[in-house]
Amino acid sequence: MRAVIVNSLQKGWEVIYQRSHANLAAMLVAAWCQEDHVPRWTELIVATAQHDDQEMFWSNSPHLTDKGAPLDFTQNDINTTQTQAQRVIENAYRQGLWIALLISRHNSFLYEPMRGTDEQLDAFLDEQKRNQKEWCAKLGYSREQVERAYSFLRWADRMSLILCRRRLPDRDRELDVAPDRHGTMVRVRQRPDNTLSLTPWIFEDEHLNFSIEVRQLDQLAFADDQAFVDAMDSAEIKVREWCFRK
Repeated sequence: MRAVIVNSLQKGWEVIYQRSHANLAAMLVAAWCQEDHVPRWTELIVATAQHDDQEMFWSNSPHLTDKGAPLDFTQNDINTTQTQAQRVIENAYRQGLWIALLISRHNSFLYEPMRGTDEQLDAFLDEQKRNQKEWCAKLGYSREQVERAYSFLRWADRMSLILCRRRLPDRDRELDVAPDRHGTMVRVRQRPDNTLSLTPWIFEDEHLNFSIEVRQLDQLAFADDQAFVDAMDSAEIKVREWCFRK
């Protein structure tokens, strides 16, 4: 089974696989204006698509809350989450140092605020710092170059999660997403016609459509993990779409 994003509906749940969220993030990076592209751009897109690629490592983890509801990825125990992250980085390392470096940097961004809360997590974070320094040296990149490249992954991850988790602002208000490679905060706004705008506009095209597949479950609780897995496998696939317009 895979890690999932869970949204509560009036009758049941909307469930999105983490891999689908990561694919959406990669599509957002791929749409970025060409003049802002950094070296090894294709590998950056690959890293973005795989930054949450925990599917192959999740089979032994719980998928339900104590009440039998689907378990959102944010509800996982920190040690479970850290262990999966470690394996994702190790898998990325086998693909290439640049991909591994970007994914390692992303995990530092996510978990450094939790430093001091768990010894195992602290050891993981220390290892990432050592790895990033070593891999930067081997690749011949400065820390500043890595940060510029990572800013794309960070922004796209945040934007994808805003979309997947239904966190868009209403009433034509703006919401901070994340800084671009120049350090400028990019904000998203939903217009009354439901199209989305970005300030500043960072895409190459002036009109883009993005989509993601979701599963809707009418059942509120499940007897066990296998019942949830079976429900997901048999659920109708629906598509959520968003239109970005300059």
